[in-house]
Amino acid sequence: MKTVKSLLLGAAAGFVALTGAQAADLPGKAAPAEYVRICDTYGAGFFFIPGTDTCLRIGGYVRMDAYLGQQFSPATNVYSTRTRLLLNFDARSNTEYGLLRAYGEFLIQRGPGNNVLPSVQATGAGSTGQASAAYMSRAFIQFAGFTFGNSASFFNFYQGDVQFVASSGAAMDPSRNSSNLIAYTASFGSGFSATISIEDPQFRRLGSIPGSYATAHTAGNGIVYNGQGIPDVVGNLRVDQGWGSAQVMAAYHEVRGTFGGVGRSAAGWAVGGGVRLNLDMLARGDVLWLQATYADGALGYVFTNDNSDGLIQTRQSVGVGLLTALYADGAINIPGTGIVKSTAWGIHGGFRHFWTPALRSAIWGKYVNIDSPGAVLSLAAGDGGRLNDIRFWQVGVNTIWSPVRNLDLGVEVVYSNLRSRDNGSGLAPAASIGNATAWSGMFRVQRNF
Repeated sequence: MKTVKSLLLGAAAGFVALTGAQAADLPGKAAPAEYVRICDTYGAGFFFIPGTDTCLRIGGYVRMDAYLGQQFSPATNVYSTRTRLLLNFDARSNTEYGLLRAYGEFLIQRGPGNNVLPSVQATGAGSTGQASAAYMSRAFIQFAGFTFGNSASFFNFYQGDVQFVASSGAAMDPSRNSSNLIAYTASFGSGFSATISIEDPQFRRLGSIPGSYATAHTAGNGIVYNGQGIPDVVGNLRVDQGWGSAQVMAAYHEVRGTFGGVGRSAAGWAVGGGVRLNLDMLARGDVLWLQATYADGALGYVFTNDNSDGLIQTRQSVGVGLLTALYADGAINIPGTGIVKSTAWGIHGGFRHFWTPALRSAIWGKYVNIDSPGAVLSLAAGDGGRLNDIRFWQVGVNTIWSPVRNLDLGVEVVYSNLRSRDNGSGLAPAASIGNATAWSGMFRVQRNF
């Protein structure tokens, strides 16, 4: 009996010891998981980054464009395509100084940026002619009213909201739709604000006239930019209210180049104004945009002052025609004359109407008038006077169907017209510019997220 009792007690002790050892090997209680929380302070789509008080929104789109246009030379495509991925990240948090925001936007695309073969276009990050490209389109920090980084110029107003393609040269280089800048915005309440911005002038330079082209137009005195000297200074006054928005703006731009081997500079400037009217009384989402600009020497503020992106809808010579009216150096060899600047003005408008919540159409147009100096130049040398006056206009119509939310299926048709003429110098317009008209169309599929 004693033997059986001893065996039972020994077995019980061993079981308790084994159970204790196994319990010691069990993991401790896990820390509670931290789930992603919705942040509704800044609107839909924001969430808190776990472990922080920063709200983040991730968005973008995938887009496919198919383009059809007239062929003017073996270097232009009748048909071309482009596929693009855009990603943006918007991080915001409240501080004792107000909103702290960081925004980044990145583009990856496959396919040329216009209807010209990549082999005849410049290459490099952001080039419109590349078959493939990956580049940053926006990256800036906002804090206590300041903006630092790469953002849309504060001269810009119309954002290209109602059109597919960039109008009148805005697509010559996508980087010109934005600028590296330091800006301060003062808010006065009731939607009124004012901004002063110091911006990198390289994003408003339209490019040099190549030597071979300059030889025909400026008697061999090529027009070449010098290194930057003074940044662009941009200011605006703006109001945003329930009825829409309005803005007046102005900019200083130094014209700084080498002309005939001599470095010179001159002051260029631009002014403009625009209005955006919400027409919800017609249909929810209807809108009308109107904008006008004028420039003396700072022509980049007239026809690259919107934020739209897309395919150039006319042959390459249209873009070249605009560039040739930039700045003239025909009187460069006359002591004391210096740089003779061109002037330009332009108007831009667009109207969008929703037929149904899923079906909308838009019509847009732009007119640009460039006057080169002409008669004041040295006609004896035959230079400068051949810089033509340019008249350029575009009109486009599009219709977009959204069968489900955040999916757009659209088509757009565009007509472009460029006319160059004698600028008053008495010399005939250069035949290499001439006149150009073009019809083109685009089909687009875009999924927003």
